[in-house]
Amino acid sequence: MKINWFCPLPPEKTDIAHYTSRILIELQKHAEITLWTDKQFWLPELEKYARVCSYDPDNLSEQEIQRGDINIYHIGNNNDFHGSIWKVSRKYPGIIVIHDVNLHYLFTCLYSRYSEAGTADRDAYVKLMKSCHGNACQQDLDKFFGGKLTWSTISERYPLTFAAVDNALGAIAHTWDAFTTFSRDRRCSCPVLYYPLPYPANPVHPADRDETISRPPYRLIVFGYLGGLYRRVQSVLEALGGMPEKSSFHLDIYGQVWDEGYLRGLIAQFGLEKIVTLYGYVEEEVLDRALANADLACNLRYPTGGEASGSQMRIWSHALPSLVTRIGWYADLPEETVAFVSHDREIEDIQAHLRNLLANPSKFVEIGRKGKEVLAREHDPATYARKVVEFAKEIRLARNGGAAAPAKRDRSSELFSVTSPPRVSVIIPTYNCADYIQQALESILAQTYDDYEIIVVDDGSTDNTQQVLKPYRERIRYTTFQENQGVSVARNRGLEMARGKLIAFLDADDWFLPDKLEAQVAYLDRHTSVGLVDSGFCVVNSQEEILREIQPWHRYPQIDLETWLSIKTVAIGTMMFRREWLEWAGGFDTNFHYADGTNLAFRLALMSCQAGWLRQVTICTRQLRKSNTHHKVEKAKCAEVALTNLFAQSNLPEQVRNKQKQAFYQMMLWLAWNLYQTDNSKEETQYLQKSLKYTDFNPEEAISDWIEQFSNFSFEYGYEFDAYEFSQQSEWKQLVRSLLLN
Repeated sequence: MKINWFCPLPPEKTDIAHYTSRILIELQKHAEITLWTDKQFWLPELEKYARVCSYDPDNLSEQEIQRGDINIYHIGNNNDFHGSIWKVSRKYPGIIVIHDVNLHYLFTCLYSRYSEAGTADRDAYVKLMKSCHGNACQQDLDKFFGGKLTWSTISERYPLTFAAVDNALGAIAHTWDAFTTFSRDRRCSCPVLYYPLPYPANPVHPADRDETISRPPYRLIVFGYLGGLYRRVQSVLEALGGMPEKSSFHLDIYGQVWDEGYLRGLIAQFGLEKIVTLYGYVEEEVLDRALANADLACNLRYPTGGEASGSQMRIWSHALPSLVTRIGWYADLPEETVAFVSHDREIEDIQAHLRNLLANPSKFVEIGRKGKEVLAREHDPATYARKVVEFAKEIRLARNGGAAAPAKRDRSSELFSVTSPPRVSVIIPTYNCADYIQQALESILAQTYDDYEIIVVDDGSTDNTQQVLKPYRERIRYTTFQENQGVSVARNRGLEMARGKLIAFLDADDWFLPDKLEAQVAYLDRHTSVGLVDSGFCVVNSQEEILREIQPWHRYPQIDLETWLSIKTVAIGTMMFRREWLEWAGGFDTNFHYADGTNLAFRLALMSCQAGWLRQVTICTRQLRKSNTHHKVEKAKCAEVALTNLFAQSNLPEQVRNKQKQAFYQMMLWLAWNLYQTDNSKEETQYLQKSLKYTDFNPEEAISDWIEQFSNFSFEYGYEFDAYEFSQQSEWKQLVRSLLLN
C-alpha cells in the first residue's frame, strides 16, 4: 500500500514532527510512505525510510498525489505547521489524524482578516463557524465582533473541531475523549480509529543517570515548546519561591520561552536566581540527558486543547515522576502514574507535592516506574503503525466499493463506524455538582425507554465531577469547558452535539422518574403538531422526601404565551422538545446565565411553537438551597430582564400586552419570595418595592397581599411560612415603616 503522509517533519519545533520520526521505522514495514512537507528543509535521515516531497498547497500536482493509495493528514492547532495540510485535505479527502481537539486558533490564523467586516476571510470564518456549530453561534459572533466577548471565550465555546473532518474518509484519535467526540456525533460521518499516542518504551536518546549527584537539591525540570502561560511555568516559579524549603530544589527550564524577560523577572521577584537555570532550546540528546538526571518533571497545562502529550510520553520513557494538571487527557491518567495538580489550587498543590518529594522520595520513584509500565503497555509504536495501515486499507476498500469498515464499539477494538442515531438526546449541564450527578445519570439509565443518548456538558467544574463521571464515560458523551461559561452556553453545546430528534434537559442536581422519556416520546408521537411537551414535578427536601407535587395544568389547562407569563417556575427539565424548534429559535440566549428557560419559552411562544401538557409528574427537583446566595440574586436579575425583553417585542398579542403590569407585579413578588428563601433579605425588599410600580394597591393593601402571596408560595413549594419570623427581618421592618409613614 502507498500512503501520502502529510505531517510536520523534523527539525520543526513541534512534537508532532518527532511523532512521525518515532513511528516511521515501523510504519514503512507495512506500507510505502511518501512524506509531504510545505517546508524546504528536513532531516536527511528520514529519506532512509521514505520518499520526501516538498509541496505548495495552492499548486499541488494532482498526478503526483494520486500515485498514493490513500492520504493521511495530521491536523493540529498551529497554522505554521498544519494550515497547508488542512488546505490540501479539503481538495483531496483522506484520513485525518487529530492532534488537537480545539482548532479555533488554526482557523483564525488561516483566515487572518476574520475580524474585519466585509472581507472574504470574515465570510469564510462565519460560514465555517455555522457549519460546525449551527446558527446558534451567530449571537455570540455578533458579540465577539462587537468587542463584548474575548477571543479566548469564543474559542472555548466554539472549538471548530469538526472542520477537520468535514469531508474526511476516516479519522484517527489519540485520546478516548477525542474518539467519543468524533465517533458519536452527527457531524462526523466517517469511521474513527482510537489508539493512544505512540512512544518508545525507552528514551529515544538513552542516557545513564549520574548516581554521583547528591540530593538534595532535587532536580526539577520543565521542558518543551514553552509558547505561553498555559504551560504554567510562572506557577511553578511562584510555588517554589513561596517555600521556605526552596533551597532543597533546583529547577531547570529547557525550551524556547515566550518572554524570557518576564520569567527572569519572576525568578528575581521570588529570589530564585541561584536555584533556577534557563537553558533555552537544546538538542534532543541534551534534553534526554537532563531528563535522565531529573527527580521530578513539571508537565502542567491550563488551559489545554485536549491533546495527548508527547512530553508526558517522554517523561515516562525515563521512568520519571511528573506533576500534571487534572484536566483534559491528563485527568484520565491512572492515579498511580502521575501526581495531580488542580488548576484552581495550583500553587498549594505544587507546594504539597514538593514537600512530599522531600519527605518520601521513594514514593515518587514508584510513580515514575508505574508510568513507564503504562507507556510500554499502551503506547507501542509498532502496534500503532500496524493499526494505522490496517485502518487505511479498510478505508480504501470501503471507498472502492468493497466491504465497509466493521462497526465495533468496545474500547479494545478501537474501530468505530457511526451507527444509527438515538431517538432522544438527554443533555445534562453541570457545574460543581459532583454530589448529585451520579443520581441524575442513574435516573436516566433506569428509564423504561432505552433509545437515548446522554450528553454531559461539564461547565468548568472545579470539584471532583470528572472523577465521579469516570465509571460512566463509555455510557455517556462527555465534553467540558475549562472556564465556567453559564448554563445557556452549556445547553447550546449539548444541543449542537445531539443526534436525537427529540431533546430533553436534566439539571445535574435533579433526577427523572422512571417513565419520563417513554411518556413524553409517546405524547409527541400522538401529537405531531406539538413542538414541546411539558409536565409536572416533585419538590423534595435534602432527605429526598417529597414535599409537593406541582401540577400546573390544573390552573393552566392550555400552554400559550399567557401561561408562560403566569406560571411561576419554567423548569426546562420537565419538558421535551423537537430539536428543530430549538434550532429555529437559535438555541438558548447566551446573555442569560440564568432564567434561560423562561426566555426560551417566551421566544418559542412568539414563534407559534405549539406546546402541550403531559399530565403527570416526571422529575424531582430539590428545594431552593441557601448556598450560592449571590447566584440567587443574579437569577432574579435575569428573570426580570427576560420579562422586560418580552414586553419590548413589537409583535405581542394585544391580550398579552394588556397584562404587562400584572405580569411584572407577580414576577417581582415571586423573585422577592425566592430571595427571602435564600436569605437575601436586602434584595428581597428591593423587589417588593419594585412591585409597587405595577399595582394600584395602597401601602396597607400591598403589605397584606405580599404576606398572603409569600404564604401561598411557601405552601405550594413545601416550605413552612412563619409570618412572625418573616416580620422580624430588619429590612422588612424598615420597608413597612417607610411605606406607612409616607
